[in-house]
Amino acid sequence: MTKIYTPTQARQNLYQILKNVNSDRKPVLISPTKKGDKGAVVIGEEDWEAIQETLFLVNSGVAQKVKDRENDPVEDFDEMWDSL
Repeated sequence: MTKIYTPTQARQNLYQILKNVNSDRKPVLISPTKKGDKGAVVIGEEDWEAIQETLFLVNSGVAQKVKDRENDPVEDFDEMWDSL
């Protein structure tokens, strides 16, 4: 479950929030107190890097190539190597 903070609470607990999102690997939502305002999500650095890598793979077509080949027959690379 995502933990939710108001902006004031987040400001008061920023250091602990940063530690927690990195150690627990769970995002934190900073929810606005004014109606109509938008909030923000704080995630750990490793999670952000993973998201960026996934987006790169999807946008460059690599993810589709993997999906296209997921039903290919399995090859025994040890056997192939021995036959060389």
